[in-house]
Amino acid sequence: MARPDEPGIGDEPDGDEEFAALERALFVRLESFMDEQDIDDLYLADLLLDAALHLRMSAYAAEVEKPSVAGLKLDLDRLRLDVEQMIRGAKKDAEGFIAEVKDLRAAEAEEVPEGNNPER
Repeated sequence: MARPDEPGIGDEPDGDEEFAALERALFVRLESFMDEQDIDDLYLADLLLDAALHLRMSAYAAEVEKPSVAGLKLDLDRLRLDVEQMIRGAKKDAEGFIAEVKDLRAAEAEEVPEGNNPER
């Protein structure tokens, strides 16, 4: 994740579009992985959090000339701040997200012919 003081994917004119496209492509692959491994969303979220943490630590160690414990801890603090900011944004959009989920569920329920509901 780019820090506010560093250039990042969102700083480019088409950065938001590029990020969204990469995100969509990643989600397609993650859905396939979930199906192949027969795991649910919550388990995948835990795996991704663990992977994100290890990737960030590895990126720090690879990108700085003289990695240090103190430097790694500072970078992990930056990661924590980034995650906290993402969570704050998700909380602000919680009402919209739940409304969208309810709309999608309602649309799916209309598509299933009566008597063919697999959940029964």
